[in-house]
Amino acid sequence: MTERKTETEFLGLTEEQIEFFKENGFVGPFDLYSEEEAPLLWNQAMIEMVTSANKPHNSTVINYDRHLDCNTLSDHISRPEIVHKLRSLIGDDVLCWKTNIFKKAPGEAGTGWHQVETFVVGETTTSATPSLKYTQETEGVTQELTVWTAFSPAGRENGCLRYIPGSHKRWYYDESKPLTRNVESKSHDFFGYDYAELKLDQDWDPSDERVVEMEMKPGQFVIFLAKCIHGSLPNVSDTTRLGFASRYVSPSVKVYEDVDSLSEFGDTISLDYHGSVLVSGEDKYGHNRLHDKNLNGHPFEKADADEH
Repeated sequence: MTERKTETEFLGLTEEQIEFFKENGFVGPFDLYSEEEAPLLWNQAMIEMVTSANKPHNSTVINYDRHLDCNTLSDHISRPEIVHKLRSLIGDDVLCWKTNIFKKAPGEAGTGWHQVETFVVGETTTSATPSLKYTQETEGVTQELTVWTAFSPAGRENGCLRYIPGSHKRWYYDESKPLTRNVESKSHDFFGYDYAELKLDQDWDPSDERVVEMEMKPGQFVIFLAKCIHGSLPNVSDTTRLGFASRYVSPSVKVYEDVDSLSEFGDTISLDYHGSVLVSGEDKYGHNRLHDKNLNGHPFEKADADEH
């Protein structure tokens, strides 16, 4: 009789989990850090972000890509517990192309339903350029994945993520259309934008669909497709919800081709600093600039293939 592998010996997804992902567009949550360790790591990350000598940009509202100057987050994006689950879905070659900090203070509203694949949301021009361009058919399940890690409690009262299962199978929104930003309007609940402006069928009501609320403990993460319609509940607790999203693609995907800057949330940043990070395998395409160490010289690690 074959001895069953323990969770630490097998870091990839099981066949059942892969099938669940294919059907629903998300899978998890999974344990990464202990409940005690997660907030301590975030506190360390905050110190590193404040004291960083080489920040990727100076924006206080576009909180992208702090894995490129914060050692704790640099190490986080290539954790084997994360990467080998990604490999089960995307293949052995994996780039981390972007990260976001999602901080939801007590009393803050929920984030409206949204669905993307090429990440043009937030552009306000009529000729929005996609952040991602897909150049090849994939042998894996997908070419794009998001990992959302909770560094604080992320239950219903804290503003947890929620999904519409199976919504990745077709388009409900047109992400290529421009959005108008209005932080005063309650309907603009997608970071100051009203994503309902992009609905293909204005009569379709997301509230009529089955919804899964993804409650997570500090230190847990969930994997999902950005094309799977997702949002979050309001934070009605007295504690801030802290989430960190790391986004991954196959090296065959072109990142920020013909995009020199980002204008979102009322601010603009240059992308001169940008480079993707190879967290697994190799880059056989050479489409994208790569960083092998962060902007302060801390080396990025790749997950060991033997752990798959």
